[in-house]
Amino acid sequence: MNDTNSKIETKIVPSIHNTFSLEAYLKTADEAVLGNQNITCNTYKLDGEFINSHQYTTDDEGKFEVSFDSYNDLKIELIFEGSDEYEKTELTTFFLKESEEEKKRIEEEEKKRIEEEEEEEKALKRQRNKERKAKLLEEYNNNQNYLQTTGDDNVAIELRNVSLSFKIGNDKIDNLKEYVIRTLKRNKEKKTIFKATDDVSFKIYKGEKVGLIGYNGAGKSTLLKIISGVYSPDEGDVIINGNIAPLLSLGAGFDKNYSGRENIFLNGAILGYDEKFLKEKYDEILEFSELGDFINLAVKNYSSGMLSKLGFSIATIVDPDILILDEVLGVGDITFKKKSKEKLKSLMESNTTVLLVSHSISEIRSICDKAIWIEKGKVREIGEVNYICDKYTKEAKTASKEKTKKLKPQRF
Repeated sequence: MNDTNSKIETKIVPSIHNTFSLEAYLKTADEAVLGNQNITCNTYKLDGEFINSHQYTTDDEGKFEVSFDSYNDLKIELIFEGSDEYEKTELTTFFLKESEEEKKRIEEEEKKRIEEEEEEEKALKRQRNKERKAKLLEEYNNNQNYLQTTGDDNVAIELRNVSLSFKIGNDKIDNLKEYVIRTLKRNKEKKTIFKATDDVSFKIYKGEKVGLIGYNGAGKSTLLKIISGVYSPDEGDVIINGNIAPLLSLGAGFDKNYSGRENIFLNGAILGYDEKFLKEKYDEILEFSELGDFINLAVKNYSSGMLSKLGFSIATIVDPDILILDEVLGVGDITFKKKSKEKLKSLMESNTTVLLVSHSISEIRSICDKAIWIEKGKVREIGEVNYICDKYTKEAKTASKEKTKKLKPQRF
């Protein structure tokens, strides 16, 4: 600076990839701003070769700003000629291209800043999710307290001390002759008693959407079959208020030698529909199943997808009071999956009581408001769906880590 009558203060803000901004402030010696004044900005290479010249006007605060994008080291010259009151003022500022170390530092700072912002966003999402779950848990508890005062008329499904056992034989007897010989010699192996459900009790109220969760073999599907009437319990009572549409093993109970048409009436009768009702709904079932002329063929010629389509169409022909689902969300080909999901969604959005078994915890969370955790044939815990699913997934992760440790080879 050549005199003390006026001065130009500069600030260079570097960024990555050789870009930077230059902020300049024009002031008097006693810090009074000089607005609406012209400043000339000349740029040169370091060897003195002229590049270009531009003129800028300061704003009301005496400031102007210019951005540079250069792959060369630059010499920047700012010149304010002033008026009669101010002598000519010159200022020279050098901006050297960052070294590789400086570039790395800037990039690391930018990366750190982005990571910190992302972590803050994640923390905020976790907090919001925690608050949402706390609110849902509070609403669930209030609702359960209310439902418990409404009486038995509002109960859709009730199990009281329900137990069911199966006899499992280890004998490999595959013909009648072997069976008779082993029986006469009294050397048949004793059968093992397996308790599929053990003293299970719970209530499901009308309109509730309930998910059954648990590891493979816990007894979830067995419970659904007991509720649907496929199995009769050895002990305990099963109380059902309303008609049930059980979507268990779709196509189970079909006679392979009968045509699709004949199986509509056979399977419909198993589900509790009378012949008159099935005749009235026959065209609707056929249209929804998309089987067309295949309906007159024996179902032994059907693909698994065709069997699922027919079974689904029969089971959902009515709007049930209770919908039982066992891993059957979205059956058949891609177009039928969409249609079946829309059908199930319409049933779930009504006051239909839903009991769902699925190994997809996200599916359980999205559909259900209540969860029952089944473990080794017993009820381990019942509660709000997110609360129970969080505990279940946490334990499942721990169990998986323990199993993985056991699988690691030992070193000798």
